[in-house]
Amino acid sequence: MKHPNRSLSFTTPIFISFASILFCFVIIATLVTLIQRNDIINAYHGINRNFTHNTAVNYAESILHENDYILGRATTYLARNNELDNVVNKDPEKGLQSMMQLLSMMPTVSSLSIADTEGHYLRAPQAIERANAPVFDATSRPWFIHQGDVGIFSRYTQPYVDFFTHQQTITLAKPVISTDGKLKGTLAFHFDLTAMSHTLRQMKPPVKGEFFMVNHKGQALLHPDSSKLFQTVVPERLLGNMTAGDGEIFDKASRTWYYYYSFTNPDWFVIYKVSGKTLSQLAHHESIIASWGFALAAIIIITFGLYLRQASRGILMNIINAIKTGDSQHAPGLEVMLHKAIEVNKERERAYVRQATVDSLTGCKNRWAFDTDITELMNTHQPFALALVDIDNFKSINDTWGHLSGDIVLRNVAREGITILQAHGLSLYRYGGEEFAVIFTAELVQQAEALLELWRINVASRTWREEGLKVTFSAGLGEWHLETLEHLVSSVDEALYKAKRQGKNRILRTSDS
Repeated sequence: MKHPNRSLSFTTPIFISFASILFCFVIIATLVTLIQRNDIINAYHGINRNFTHNTAVNYAESILHENDYILGRATTYLARNNELDNVVNKDPEKGLQSMMQLLSMMPTVSSLSIADTEGHYLRAPQAIERANAPVFDATSRPWFIHQGDVGIFSRYTQPYVDFFTHQQTITLAKPVISTDGKLKGTLAFHFDLTAMSHTLRQMKPPVKGEFFMVNHKGQALLHPDSSKLFQTVVPERLLGNMTAGDGEIFDKASRTWYYYYSFTNPDWFVIYKVSGKTLSQLAHHESIIASWGFALAAIIIITFGLYLRQASRGILMNIINAIKTGDSQHAPGLEVMLHKAIEVNKERERAYVRQATVDSLTGCKNRWAFDTDITELMNTHQPFALALVDIDNFKSINDTWGHLSGDIVLRNVAREGITILQAHGLSLYRYGGEEFAVIFTAELVQQAEALLELWRINVASRTWREEGLKVTFSAGLGEWHLETLEHLVSSVDEALYKAKRQGKNRILRTSDS
């Protein structure tokens, strides 16, 4: 009996074709799943970097800047005439009262010290030295600035044990230098790191992780868990690789991601620590739908291939029978079922972009968007004007009516500004805390003060739900003349604080200050 000729087989080519299709489909599905998983992880990297940057700028940097600003103003006052000598030596009772008034302005500072060049000192609040206790020598303390290492800038100490409290602390100190260059002494702020860390407990990171601030040795200076303060929470070898202003580093030993933002003075890092396992689980959770879709499609392809192979046999038999019998009324039919799984990520990507550039509380653009937009204008040498706006007495509003009312004030002040600015194609940025920024492009520089004034009047005349609540703001405005961003911000900031000193609820140009 002769064997059938394989070249006449109708089902074999179909089987081989569908096996090839299935093989290619498995390869493509695997690659697509891996690429999608990588894209999801990269998207979370961007979100985590932006969270670290925004929290560092809006929280940590604002606190450090505020304390440094108050310290600078206080040393300028003490440098006049013999004011430091009056406070420390001639009239310490009155000096102590003045220092306690200064201390009340800084909730993150537990105490302050002032000493002249001879080591005579005054501490607020006053510390009583116990009998038989070692004699306090101000000149031996880490915050005391000697003649040999004096400079004009403030400096942060390394962690050390406070003489009176016997607790570890950090101190911000600055020399008191007269206008003729003579060193009068030192003014120092001793931080309450536990109080400063309290806000970190209320922060909601985008993914599960730890958020804290460390020095260049990896010791925790701010941490939601106060028991971890001054403990080494980041390996020093990793901090040595954090050379950029911000970014992320993966520690292979612990399989952990460290997102960071670095400061120059002090030499500290804001760290957001996320387990690599956490990101893998998130990526797995978001890609599992596509994986199941590909698996279902593979099952359908296999089922369809088997069905087509079996159906083709029946079709051939029908054709043979039709040839034999001459019955052509029953034409062979073939139904093809196709299933294609498509995963669309566009909406998720848009949500990521919005989260990265918009402040969720006020609806303004955030600090990251401000830095990006103003840098682009400066790089392309396009003329513009910068305005910094600060709500007057905002701390008093929070203390009197509560933080919920404070948030309502922030939203409504921002809404008044957005309504005016968006009509002219301008954006409002939340610069930090209760401070906003506006970038007036070249064609609107001349209208800048008028638009700000309209915003100021609308806010000042607004009626609030809380009885007795009156909200105003002060602003500084200045045009860019090709100077550095730091110099421009400093001059506009000075105009803003001069407006506050002149009575608040007003707008001053840099040329006026």
